[in-house]
Parts: sequence; structure tokens; C-alpha cells
Amino acid sequence: MAQRGVKVISVVPGGLAEGAGIRPGDTLLEINGEKVLDQLNYQFLLSQEDESALRILRADGTEFTALVENGGDGVGLDLAADEVKVCKQNCVFCFVHQMPKGYRKSLYLKDEDIRLSFLYGHFSTLSSSDGAELDRIVRERLSPIHVSVHATDPEVRVRLVGNPKEGHILRKIDHLLEGGIDVHTQVVLVPGLNDGWVWQKTLDELWARRAFQTEGPWAGKGGVLSLSCVPVGLTAHREGLPDIPDVDPAYAKAWVAAWTPEVRRRAEANEGEPWLLLADEWFTRAAVEVPGRDFYSQSWAQLENGVGMVRRFLEQTRRFLATPKAARFQGRNILLLTGASFAPILAREAARLNRKTGARLRVAGAQNFSFGDTVTVAGLLCGSDLKYAAHADREEHGPVDAVVVPSATLRTHTGPTDQYTLHGQSAKAEGTFLDDMTLDQLAADLGVPVIPGGENFSQLLDHLEAAERATGFTGKDLTRVFHASGLNLPQGAYNP
Repeated sequence: MAQRGVKVISVVPGGLAEGAGIRPGDTLLEINGEKVLDQLNYQFLLSQEDESALRILRADGTEFTALVENGGDGVGLDLAADEVKVCKQNCVFCFVHQMPKGYRKSLYLKDEDIRLSFLYGHFSTLSSSDGAELDRIVRERLSPIHVSVHATDPEVRVRLVGNPKEGHILRKIDHLLEGGIDVHTQVVLVPGLNDGWVWQKTLDELWARRAFQTEGPWAGKGGVLSLSCVPVGLTAHREGLPDIPDVDPAYAKAWVAAWTPEVRRRAEANEGEPWLLLADEWFTRAAVEVPGRDFYSQSWAQLENGVGMVRRFLEQTRRFLATPKAARFQGRNILLLTGASFAPILAREAARLNRKTGARLRVAGAQNFSFGDTVTVAGLLCGSDLKYAAHADREEHGPVDAVVVPSATLRTHTGPTDQYTLHGQSAKAEGTFLDDMTLDQLAADLGVPVIPGGENFSQLLDHLEAAERATGFTGKDLTRVFHASGLNLPQGAYNP
């Protein structure tokens, strides 16, 4: 990004920066003679020496150098948000290209930022990463990085990503591995495009580069930590886009049958740790039970990519029902809204909880009118979809005391400032759905409290009790009242 330094937006009173004469409104240009690129780079440069020379630009155009003995720690500066890098690819299955019109501008941004890949697990195609940026990743030890591979065959990858310059993804991955950087990888699988021999080639070539090898060309270097396989997601808004097949239930069932044994075989060859990962959507689309705990990595690798979320929920439910805390659900009359794919699983577990505690939890799978019926995941439901589902359920089954919505449908902030932002955009309010309806607006329309569900029944109970205790509770209290782990935590105003 073409910018000169990073602006200082606040200075901690009594801190090292204030003592050195740095003021809000100044611009940090260099640290120890190196240009400051962004906040991550600032932290890296500051950690290299016990004493740092900060080159500062005043608003009036004058410059000076401030010396601080920081011991590798912070110096008391809050820097302006970093602008996000955007994707240069034109993937045939890009979800942003399938967005309906009329939503806020931030939803149409395709981020392609290795900083977000390192910090938050966003997947990058590395299309915006030239040799200099790959060198930066290595030097600053931004490991692990998350990379969207899709296919290692150069010709097939060019067809998938729509960029003739980005076919040789292994060259960039190998650059990182040579430098000691570990990589999580993913393939979005499209029937007829990158399955069959293309998938097998991709699997084998990434497997050959897996992490923690003790012999061979990659011993002692970085490695591929995991490879996840995710079925392509298509919306009802593909006008003017390539005609590509969806993953239907029959295809998903065949894929699960073919590759579940291979997941276990590769795990055995990887000292028991699962390396090949199948996203939950394969199993929900196939309408088959997700595998047991040993099918997933010990660290729940790629959980944010939809790998193991269902199994973890089931494990947490089993443990929760065995605790005295579960009894506090007794007598509660609540509607739980979720996506169509998860609804049968949630309904089964809610029934177990009802039988054990005497609660009256009811589950409804909300139809996604915003993106189309083919989109069945909870996180892509809009406020209007949830509102319609709640009203339809009330007409059929009667009123409830509270309505629970998936936490992943709500955006919120992770801290007092956003580290990354979209140029010219401001952050939306806390508790906002994808269509800009707020949690408060939905609650006012339904006439009952609307509560984020959290990641499990234990968190849901905490949320219900916290909302009951809170005086004048509103959606703006999300991070104060509720568990943040289940919420959609964006890294800047650009993120939905």
C-alpha cells in the first residue's frame, strides 16, 4: 500500500512515547532507519532493539527523531487502522461475486491480506503477495499463514482463479516453507473442475510438504500443517457468472464415503494427528452423522473454516447435560433459530436437553431468502430471514419467552479500535446483521428478547441469564454481556 508512515491517533499518558515528545496527529515514519509499513510491522521493528529511534513527521511538515528505551515492549502509541489489501483473483466460485445487490459496501470487498491470514485465519490466495511480501512474511515470522490453494496443477488453477499469473501456487508456498513458515491450506471443491485427478494431485503434492518431517527435502523447514476440503457454495445470485455445478446430496454422500477412510489413513501416517480435513458441510449436505472426535485434529485446526464445529458442539452438549448447570434451563420456553443444515442436529440435541431438564426449547431452520435456498449455513442468515422465521413459528406454535439467533449472524468489534479498515467506510453498530438490521430492531419487531446463542448450550444459558440481569440491555452491549467466542468478530469495518 502506497502510504508514508502510520498516523498516531492517541498516546498513552505518562508512557514512553509521550515522554519522547510524540503527540496524536503525528506520523510514525521509521524505526531504526526502516520504514514503518503497518501495525504488525511496527510491532516487529520495535521488538528488535532495546532502544529504538522513531522518526516522526509533524502535521506542520517538520520531522524529528525520538529515542525510546523500550526493551522490546510497546511505547504507548495507538496507531491508525491499516487499510485492507484486496484480492486480484476472479475465482469462478467467489462468494462476493454472488452477493445480492443493495447491501452495505463492505460486504462486496474481497480481502486478500496476509496480515489477516496470520492474525485471524483468513484464507489468502497469495495473489497480492509478490516476492518482497513473501520475504516479509519470512522475516517477521508471520506463521502460520492460511492459503487457498484450490488446485496445484497450474492450468487448472488458472481456470479456477481467473488469473493467468497465479497458476504456480506451489512456487509461493515453497518460498514460505523454505523460510520456515508453516501453512494451513484449503481447497474449495467444484464437481468436474478440481475433483478427480486434480484433487488427487493437489492432495499428494501438499502431503509431500506436510509439517514436522524428519527426513526428506522439507525436514527442519516449514510445512503444510493441514489441508481442508470444502464443498463449493453457490447462491441464487449468479447472473453473468460461469455456470458451475453445485455439490448436491448424492455427490456429498459419495465424497464422504470415498474420503472419510482416507482421512483416517493419512492421520495414521501422520503420527495419529489428522491432516486431511473434511468440512462439516460434506456431512450435513449428505445427511449423514459427523464422525467422532478422533476424526478431527487435537487443536481443532481450521475450526473457523467449518471443520469440526458440529462435532465440537455435540461433545460440549454431552458434557453440559451431565452438569448441575443444565437444570437451570427448566421451564424456559425458547425458540432457537439456525440455518437449515444445522437445524436437524440442533433439534435433536435440544430435545435431549428438554427431556433431561423440563425445558421447552424449540428449533426452527430459517430459510435464506436473501442468498437463496442453496445457502443453508447459519452465519449467512440476514435479520430479515430470522424475522420471517420467528413470525412463521409464532403463527404455527404460539409465543415464546425469548428468541435465540446464531451468534455468527451478528458482527461486533474485538476492541476499542479496528486494526484494519476499508477506505472511506465507517464501522457499523454492535449487534448488526448482514442486512444492517440490528439486534434491537429485531427484538422490537418480535416483542421478546432476542439473544445470541453462543457456541453451545452452556454459553446460551449464560446469555439468557445475563440479559435477564442487565438493566436496559441493548444490542450495543454484546461484548460486555455475552461470550465473544461465538460472535462474528470482524477485523475492521470492511468485514461483515
